Amino acid sequence: MSFAAADRDEGTLGEVREAFSAVLGAERRLRGRDQHGKVEGLTVAQVRALFALDGRAPATAGEIAEAARLSPAAVSGMLDELERDGIVTRVRCDSDRRRVLVTLTDEGRAVLGKRRRVWLKRWEKALEDVPERDLEAAAEVMRRIAGMLDEI
Repeated sequence: MSFAAADRDEGTLGEVREAFSAVLGAERRLRGRDQHGKVEGLTVAQVRALFALDGRAPATAGEIAEAARLSPAAVSGMLDELERDGIVTRVRCDSDRRRVLVTLTDEGRAVLGKRRRVWLKRWEKALEDVPERDLEAAAEVMRRIAGMLDEI
């Protein structure tokens, strides 16, 4: 290992690891707050499931869980509540009666659109002064970290 590589491991790469750890911690805290109540009528997990459903409907609970990175059991339970609230509908698949397909309702699309606008404003405000090239580099770094974690 060259001197420059050793410096990088301890310096910049250490900063990336610390920043990544901070992001994971923030998400854990967000999920913890999710257990104590809803924000604007939906939990963060429900919003993640709805975002995963948007654009790919109809989908099964398992497909939603995989796309939203949630447990299938959690998604199945939340779909009961979302269906009761008129956010999604569930129907048995005509070609395979074992499959239940989930679709956003008009109300669900409206709720999701509102949440999307709120989140986009938060992202834009938090990152408004970050140059485009830095955002592109950050996205590439996150993709590489995700790939690294998937290989473990």
